[in-house]
Amino acid sequence: MRRISRILLPAAALAWAAVLSPGCDDSDPSETPPRADGGAGADAGDGGDGGSGPVPDAGGIEPGPVDAIIAAMPAGSWKELPGTNMADVCPPPYSSYPCEAVMIAWSGGAYDSLRDRLVVWGGGHDDSPYNNVFTFDLASMTWKRWTELPPGMTGNSVTPVMRDKRLETCGFYPSVASLDIPDTSLTASGYVRPELCDEPSILAQVDLQQPRSAHTYGNIAFSQATGRFYVLGSVGPYPSGQAGSKLVMGFDFATGRWVRGANNPVIDYGASAADARGHVWYVGPRKLHEYDPVADTWTAHAADGVGYYYAGADVDTRRNVLALVREGATVSTYGLGDAGKTQATVTTTGLSTPVGGAPGLAYSPVLDRFVAYPGGKRLAMLDLPNARWVEVTGTGDDPGPAASNGTYGRFRYSRARNVFVVVNGTRRNVFLWKPPATAPAQ
Repeated sequence: MRRISRILLPAAALAWAAVLSPGCDDSDPSETPPRADGGAGADAGDGGDGGSGPVPDAGGIEPGPVDAIIAAMPAGSWKELPGTNMADVCPPPYSSYPCEAVMIAWSGGAYDSLRDRLVVWGGGHDDSPYNNVFTFDLASMTWKRWTELPPGMTGNSVTPVMRDKRLETCGFYPSVASLDIPDTSLTASGYVRPELCDEPSILAQVDLQQPRSAHTYGNIAFSQATGRFYVLGSVGPYPSGQAGSKLVMGFDFATGRWVRGANNPVIDYGASAADARGHVWYVGPRKLHEYDPVADTWTAHAADGVGYYYAGADVDTRRNVLALVREGATVSTYGLGDAGKTQATVTTTGLSTPVGGAPGLAYSPVLDRFVAYPGGKRLAMLDLPNARWVEVTGTGDDPGPAASNGTYGRFRYSRARNVFVVVNGTRRNVFLWKPPATAPAQ
């Protein structure tokens, strides 16, 4: 991990720095001892479903003001949606830097395909303690904050116990004013030993509805099988950023509550994408893993992992192929329909310049192309069977540069409206790109 530059930050950020701990380094969270599962599928709080097969909230795609805007957009054009700053719904009192860091601190997003909205969740380390679930509803062009900060935390302050790093390995914020954890329960680095996180004495001190803020990279996803948004384990948690957690949490939009899932088998910086069934495929540096959110089970597959910090990922739903893109000259793929989930490295042609680290990547079944977004008006369409990129510069409004630490999942495709959605910062508007009816010739 690298530290976000604090150069030329507004005064609000300097004030916030007084309660943030220093130091992002390159420690490997995979060195954290494996954590016992204990609690798989259980509701993270009172009154939940206890892991019984979740029924997806049908949601539905509603018409809205955006439809007239999309209809008026020329094919191949970008459109800025005025008045769509996520900062408007950050927790009060407004504080610039921790709000901004929800996106710029190596964090991404997912797309709720059942309700046609972008989901954003991120922050972590010494950048932001915010753990709110935010959504951008495409139909109404409005942001919503679904969850609130832990008791005692506000938009510009935290309580001392929130800064106690010991619970970072467990993935939750504390529910008590001070922690009572014996030294014998800690690792040499001062964190709760992961295998003890589900001990009653530890669980009694955590808030099961308050997963801890973290850098999210590609560790978040949405499953249409359950209608839930998932945090697939975490790295770079608030405040120390030097631990990781296998904790999997699903946010149920129907109830507005978090539901615990089976622990991720690994603690990694990963990339993830959901297939047509709603199974989530997670690639860390070691193996490809499959999460079935209905059965609440993980399955390890291909031994050769090619996960990266900085990768865009999506599934070609026609061919059932998972693709991961970094710079773009090569693309890593997994044949999800193969018994062995065959991994391949595909050498591509057609790019004049790389698409950058952690680009946005989304597959359109209408174009039958993966579309990479490196920032600005530029896009690149990948014909994967022919290993060929075609570069495109959109017309219309300019989204401006991508967030310096990556776009990850904040560039997404709306199947309901056949447009791409991107947001590059909490104080920047949301933009749409309307693709042509067919992919451009190579």
